[in-house]
Amino acid sequence: MIRSLALLAILVSAACQPTIQTTSGADYLSRGPIADPAIRAAAAVEPDLRFPARIGIARIVNGALTQAPPREACASPTSPRHAGMGEWVPLSPLVAGMVETRRDSSLIQTMRTAAARQHLDYLLVYELGARSGPTGDTPFALADVTIVGGLLLPTRTTQATGIGAAAFVDVRNGYPYGTVGATSDLSGLARTWGSDAANARLRARAADAVANDLLPQVDDMLRALHGRAGRSG
Repeated sequence: MIRSLALLAILVSAACQPTIQTTSGADYLSRGPIADPAIRAAAAVEPDLRFPARIGIARIVNGALTQAPPREACASPTSPRHAGMGEWVPLSPLVAGMVETRRDSSLIQTMRTAAARQHLDYLLVYELGARSGPTGDTPFALADVTIVGGLLLPTRTTQATGIGAAAFVDVRNGYPYGTVGATSDLSGLARTWGSDAANARLRARAADAVANDLLPQVDDMLRALHGRAGRSG
């Protein structure tokens, strides 16, 4: 148990900083053959990070694409501090519902298809979720954030924990240029977490709290990507 908690602490600490990727698929494949064609195809993708561009913003809450509330939208990358990256366009849930995708398509694939319909170059996808649980000495999983990847796990139990994750993805080829995650201790919200009447309000407040922690990390990721555009490595 102690070793598991130590590993989780390392993961949380590392995830506080953006993970940036601009490595070449050809370089990766040159290191040795890959027998599995699906893995080989996944590895072959090449970065093509260029600004200014048309960048979509996709907000996921509880596994569904949603519109950002006004207060959250005002703090989003559409502000002037990222104007040099290009035009920021909300990904439309209506368009996402109109595009044709395979029955087994993931939400990310559906969003990339909708982004292509809107002629977007990249997608900034961010996901917010929260999970309550009993206090104790055993960590519990946060299963609500599953689309971007569930990047973080808590190192200690609390009555309620919020989690957020974000990714910057190429619409054309799916290249993942950057990921970042954040957690929030929501124990102050947890006194009535189990109440059906209060559940919707608490989840909304939890999403706000996690967004406040996640957006500065997204800022750092975008600045790093802007600085690295046109370079590789």
